[in-house]
Amino acid sequence: MWFSETGPHRRFAALPPALAVMLFLAGCNLRPLYSGEAGAALDSELAAITLDTPKTRTGWLLREQLERDLRASGRTEAPRYRLEVRLERSERPLAIQLDDSTTRFDLTLAAFFTLRDEKEGRAIYRSSVRRIASYNVVDAPFATLIAEQDAERRAAIEISRAIRTRLALFFADRKS
Repeated sequence: MWFSETGPHRRFAALPPALAVMLFLAGCNLRPLYSGEAGAALDSELAAITLDTPKTRTGWLLREQLERDLRASGRTEAPRYRLEVRLERSERPLAIQLDDSTTRFDLTLAAFFTLRDEKEGRAIYRSSVRRIASYNVVDAPFATLIAEQDAERRAAIEISRAIRTRLALFFADRKS
């Protein structure tokens, strides 16, 4: 054959689509959320949030993860905001066998949260997040309990990250 599949013309075949994507992104006002002065201001806002979570195991898991996520840079600030979180937890059988025994559950964890201005006490942002984590039911009750607790922990981690993202977007939009 007079040309090769790996020849020099083959290297440039992907250039036009890549160039088109770069031009599209350049025109869409895409900007990094955590960079430069804006990122430092965002870290400051997130670090100034005090947490009010339920006094349950799930609430404690969520609180611990939120503490890590909101203070990822290690900053501590004087409290300017209060994040109030209400949790709802439910389970739904997912895999039901012919003998009516359930071998898998979906654990649904929903967080309804309100961000309040600490001085005035008024709500400045409200939202909710819902995550589902599954776990298996086995013959050993302790193993099933551990699997359920692990699903609860995974759901709490995902909810914490979603809350942090929503708060970061709220603060970024508020500054611009």
